[in-house]
Amino acid sequence: MKTIAQQVLMILFFGLIVPVSHAQVTAAGEPASDKNAFEVSMFLGTREKINLMLAVRRPKKVTIRLKDAKNTVLYQEALSKTPASHWRKFDFEGMQTGVYYFEISNGQQVVVRQVEIGALPAVQAQRFITYAQ
Repeated sequence: MKTIAQQVLMILFFGLIVPVSHAQVTAAGEPASDKNAFEVSMFLGTREKINLMLAVRRPKKVTIRLKDAKNTVLYQEALSKTPASHWRKFDFEGMQTGVYYFEISNGQQVVVRQVEIGALPAVQAQRFITYAQ
């Protein structure tokens, strides 16, 4: 009975904490969408693929760049000025082991996300991908 009560309390606790953990503070009278012209989300896909989700809030040109550790631009795309949601899938299967950077910019706001491709020492050759904010 005690463990059931503890589980119920933990569920209630996480149910209250999780929604609050994503809250953002904004100035009074300033809408949240005016603060950021765009928002970026990334998640791992299948077989060394990374999905990039981009929500453009203001009508301004946004550029996506993929750079290597030497700051060489490997991919560049300029998105339309129309506010919209964009989704891109990047395949890292043929890429060398190392650090790569996604740079998303509109001239005023810049978001950089790091992606690391590494080889796992094992009987078979294996690789992993991580990204950080």
